[in-house]
Amino acid sequence: QGLLEDPGITEIIVNGGGVTMDAGVARYLEPHVFVERAGRLEPCPYVRFDDADHLRRIIDKIAEQAGMRCDEAHAMGCAMLPGGKARATYIVPPLAPDGPALNLRLFGDDVMSIEDLTARGALSPVMAEFLGSAVRARCPVIISGGTGSGKTTMLGALSGFIPDDERVLTIEDTPELRLRAAHVERMQTREANTEGEGAVGMRELVALSLRRRPDRIIVGECRGAEAYEMLQAMQTDHPGSMTTVHANDPGNALSRLRTMVGYANADMGRDVIVQQIAESLAGGLIVHVERMRDGGRRVTSVVAVDQMPEGAAIIPRAELFRFEPSGTDAFGRIVGAWRACGVQPQRIKQRMLAAGVRFDPSWFFGS
Repeated sequence: QGLLEDPGITEIIVNGGGVTMDAGVARYLEPHVFVERAGRLEPCPYVRFDDADHLRRIIDKIAEQAGMRCDEAHAMGCAMLPGGKARATYIVPPLAPDGPALNLRLFGDDVMSIEDLTARGALSPVMAEFLGSAVRARCPVIISGGTGSGKTTMLGALSGFIPDDERVLTIEDTPELRLRAAHVERMQTREANTEGEGAVGMRELVALSLRRRPDRIIVGECRGAEAYEMLQAMQTDHPGSMTTVHANDPGNALSRLRTMVGYANADMGRDVIVQQIAESLAGGLIVHVERMRDGGRRVTSVVAVDQMPEGAAIIPRAELFRFEPSGTDAFGRIVGAWRACGVQPQRIKQRMLAAGVRFDPSWFFGS
């Protein structure tokens, strides 16, 4: 509880301690506790569990409060703590051979704005201004990055540019998104009950959301067949929709989208899938964020996606901004600068001018 209330901690990790043989009987050892501060993991020796059974009771309580089961048949799960302060991910034997383990991802009370992220060095003021105009102009946005890179935080910050008169629907597995938009309706998936019935997946909710008069749809994370419906929404009546994708770079994000659309339509050929993605994201952006080795989260690349010419096999894209590290300072922090790549995205420019929002050609030159 003390760690949960510490504002400097962003994640609590409890690993299984391993197994020992005691009089011929296997016994799980005491779990190990680690915390993440400022993007870096460190041991937490002053918080200890009595034994593995103590941790298991905590996990059982978390699962019970979320209306879930935790036993051999349901040996892993993901649930929100009461009040939405943290997301818990747990795994227990037999899936965890070293004993029960628990991860808690903590969420701050305040929703970060794009100004907050700029002040923390996550992106440059010029990039923030450009992204704000792109969101207001209803350009589709894909935020890519690895685990813990700040994708959800960036998505929440960009939502602050959505006009107050637009209706936004969010769809998530666990309610992590904290949006700054005025008119938001949240939808959440549901796992099957003990009889294996009642499951509601991401794909069904995305399809349902199309009939609920949204101006924009925000999917917390595309990780499966729901990517097809999401892209269809971006392509038709819901421009300006946004989502996040696990990826190593913007090109990998497009590759992963292609794979996920293939889950939904196995009969579609590769060329058709690529064409669908290009048409949905044309005039849109891929914003790639990374958690760097100094623990800082930064936008390392912003890429514009263009319409794919007839007969082409690759989705046209142009990098607009990139972060170029130049070394480290005396405290081990990465030093670098964001560079504009000298490319003006013409389709995005057309969207901005048509929407009556600011477009400044000087954004794309200099540092």
